[in-house]
Amino acid sequence: MNLNKLLTALRQRKNTSAHIQQRQARRRKRYTHALEQFLDGQPAVRLGAVFTLVNLADGWLTDTSLPTQVRREEAQTIIDALTGCIRTPYPLAQKRQVLEADEAPEGYEGDFTRDQVALREEQLVRRTVFMELSRRFAAVTERNEKGNGESQHTVPSLSPTWSDLRFDFGGAPIFYPLRQLHFQNADFASATFYGQADFSGSTFHGDTSFSAAQFTADASFHSANFNDWVGFSAAHFAGAAEFGEARFADAASFATVTFTGEVDFSDVVFSAAADFGVASFEADANFSRLNTAGIASFAAVTFDGKAVFTASTFHDEAHFAASVFNQPAVFSKSLFGGVARFAGVVTKQSAMFSNVRFASAADFSGASFTQYEDFGGARFYGDATFSRASFIALPRTRYEMDFPQYANFANAAFAQGADFSEATFTAFVGFGRATFAGAVSFNGANFAGAYFADAKFSQKADFRQTRFSYAEPSFWDSEGQQKSARFSAQADPQDYLFEVRPESTHGFSCGTATLLNRTFVLPLGTVLYDPDSWDEEKQDYTRISEPAQ
Repeated sequence: MNLNKLLTALRQRKNTSAHIQQRQARRRKRYTHALEQFLDGQPAVRLGAVFTLVNLADGWLTDTSLPTQVRREEAQTIIDALTGCIRTPYPLAQKRQVLEADEAPEGYEGDFTRDQVALREEQLVRRTVFMELSRRFAAVTERNEKGNGESQHTVPSLSPTWSDLRFDFGGAPIFYPLRQLHFQNADFASATFYGQADFSGSTFHGDTSFSAAQFTADASFHSANFNDWVGFSAAHFAGAAEFGEARFADAASFATVTFTGEVDFSDVVFSAAADFGVASFEADANFSRLNTAGIASFAAVTFDGKAVFTASTFHDEAHFAASVFNQPAVFSKSLFGGVARFAGVVTKQSAMFSNVRFASAADFSGASFTQYEDFGGARFYGDATFSRASFIALPRTRYEMDFPQYANFANAAFAQGADFSEATFTAFVGFGRATFAGAVSFNGANFAGAYFADAKFSQKADFRQTRFSYAEPSFWDSEGQQKSARFSAQADPQDYLFEVRPESTHGFSCGTATLLNRTFVLPLGTVLYDPDSWDEEKQDYTRISEPAQ
């Protein structure tokens, strides 16, 4: 018998039913022994047991003599045993922050040095479980990315069924860092993280759950990558929560989460839906340069600290309806690509929307703004609705007089309709140099005072049933530093409507202006312009009427 025939015969013998059963029996015996060591042995013995158990899982998964279902079930049994041990309570976990200090605090109960050693040993054993699993997940990921290319990891050739296994850490006490690891189908629901929870730089594949998890101190997911769905709903962060530069490839849920400490989501990318509905932020929240490709929901959220969304990009709909901002809300220089829904929002300090671009409709109907609101330089390319919105000035002491109370829409551009009907401005509002390309309605609005110098009205402007409590509306600059408000002479003269309610303290002083052989009733000092007379070199209109008088 030549060598090739001998090898073939040996392989056939190796895969006979009896031999397969013997191999399975040996594995199960090794599993039982390793599990006993993992549960009861000394640290070094337990570490050895971890390696044995994970290698046994490798053996089952790569045993091609068995059906895939059997291989997966046997490996899952081992994984369930390992994750079950991770979920086992550990009394010293709650003392992690104390035991990681250099010295025992006064009045410490127990042997501080002995407890320190015990904690470190338990941390090492449990973290080793995650590290060994991480090496397998990383190898599978690399193989998937490289196709049939050879893996650079020093682990056995693995079956892709590793990605089909479940890893249940639900309710586990986690008291050790897990940064820069790989996770697959990880369930941390209702887990409690003692001390800092560090997942920075980690990679998550498969559905991942942190629902109802308790983070008792600071938590870091900085630069983490979530490649599939992830849920943090109903979780509680007692310390700072760091998600800066994290990447979410699939839907992410932070609904009903409570953030007690400062929150950082700066430079985060959500490639699908991001849901923060009914979440609570009790300290400052930084979402600067946030990028959301799917629907972003911050509906009914409470921000007790400063909320910063500066230079963020919302490609799809953005929902902030019914949210409450108890400290400054900053959206300056952001882009809303889809519908921006701020209906019923409440801001109790400054609201900054300067230089924001609204590419679609913007709905601020029924919103309540207090103190200072800045929409200066904002661009509204879709319909802008501020109907029934309130812009409120609060009583102030003489020590607070330097803090402005003003609604600023200077240089804002409305490309479609703008609806301010029944809005209330108890603070002065400025629309200086604002541009209304579509119809604008202030019908039924209440003003303390309003400034429209150098504003441009291209279509219908409805000021009927308005009321001015403290000052007459101003459409021109008495000092000559700004141009008078301008109204298109190509509109229907009946579309410019200026009429206050009988109880209004102040009203419109109107006269007439004529251009293109058409006469309009306009506020005194304002002018008509011909939209067809734009001079590119002068950057102005060349056919303008005399001021209304």
